[in-house]
Amino acid sequence: MSVLGDVFESLKGMSLLQLLLAFVACTAYALAQGALVGRRGRRAAWAMALTAAAGFALESTEWMYAAMLCAFAIVGLGVFVGAVWLLSRSLGLVPRAPATIVDEVQPANDAATQPQRSDLVHSV
Repeated sequence: MSVLGDVFESLKGMSLLQLLLAFVACTAYALAQGALVGRRGRRAAWAMALTAAAGFALESTEWMYAAMLCAFAIVGLGVFVGAVWLLSRSLGLVPRAPATIVDEVQPANDAATQPQRSDLVHSV
């Protein structure tokens, strides 16, 4: 059997704890990548994803197969996000960035803004 076949075969023997850790790792990874939570929440999600993935690998009988499954999950989520982005882009559902207004600033050495010498001289 190939290595990939061994990885898929290891899915059949997963315990409930392994499935829970895999679910937590995938969910926390999605939260860490998205903009659903703030910066502090993303850091906590990253920590939770790494902890759950490490727990999943340690709980597995073959840690190398568990690491490969984690890598497949990350790639799978990336492919899913890319496909959704391409679909929404092709349908025109991506909001455009708001236009910015740029004020024209005249340089300080412009002759029109400098006071004329005749304005400075007072007649006596």
